[in-house]
Amino acid sequence: MLYVAGSWLASRVLSERLLSARGLGPSPDHYEDLLGALESNATVVANLRHKGSPRLPVELSSTFASPGEPETRPTILFLHGKGGNASEWVLDALRALALGYNVLIPDLRGHGRSGGTIFTLGFLEKDDLALTVAAARDGFGLDPDRLGIHSCSAGSTVALEFAADRPGVRAMWLESPFADLFTMARHYLSRATGVPAPLLDLTTRWAIRHAIGRIRRELGLDGSREGLERVDPVAAVSRVTSPVLLVHGTEDRLVPPHFTERLAAALPPHSAVWNVNGAGHCHHADEPEATAKLAYARKWEEFFRNYLPA
Repeated sequence: MLYVAGSWLASRVLSERLLSARGLGPSPDHYEDLLGALESNATVVANLRHKGSPRLPVELSSTFASPGEPETRPTILFLHGKGGNASEWVLDALRALALGYNVLIPDLRGHGRSGGTIFTLGFLEKDDLALTVAAARDGFGLDPDRLGIHSCSAGSTVALEFAADRPGVRAMWLESPFADLFTMARHYLSRATGVPAPLLDLTTRWAIRHAIGRIRRELGLDGSREGLERVDPVAAVSRVTSPVLLVHGTEDRLVPPHFTERLAAALPPHSAVWNVNGAGHCHHADEPEATAKLAYARKWEEFFRNYLPA
């Protein structure tokens, strides 16, 4: 009984950790570097601020940049993971601009310069992103039917929720994604607490239940079947129509490679999986972009040129 009571109390605390924008390490803040790099390499650079999902409105921030005549170009969305922010994408944004793409780099709700206190893995963020795209369309003529996505970690779950049933997304580069929310949550809480994952089964299930309950209360969803429990990366990817390139480091400890197996099995036609030998997690020192620099740049350019020609 004491163990069960302790697990129940611990799960209430850990549910807040799951919902927060906090990552396992400190969040970098390189916004000045991002803006400086964009201003030196783009004709149009702007910060967009607008309201997010009307289900739980917050003020959102994103950065838009273009080589010029943005209405004539496709756009690549860059989506960071839990605990990240837009300023992580300097090198990737510059690559995209050099190849002739617009770039749109949001801070997801609760992260960076965006408001909010909870992160819902795409449940609210898919609406936020639709509004971000609409803001760039209204301000700069962005074409919502010519979109690509490059995502990192939990940002890939957001990307899949957004892209499902959205034919305007033409190409998706998913890096360090995961297929199952429970498995990922248990692993994340294990790394956060130091408790072995097999000992956290019950606590993780209760933590997820608490997280779902909090979101439902905040959104007034009592009695509704809609909620965070409906977020399912495998179900979402089955509704994606664009090609996907799934990229994973073989030495990724934050999202172990076997966490992607069910996702890889459900990819749409013309998709591919690239397991990068010796690489770790995206946006870490040993990420695939750093450990396989030349191959990474070549594959990235080939993939987007093939499916989202500039």
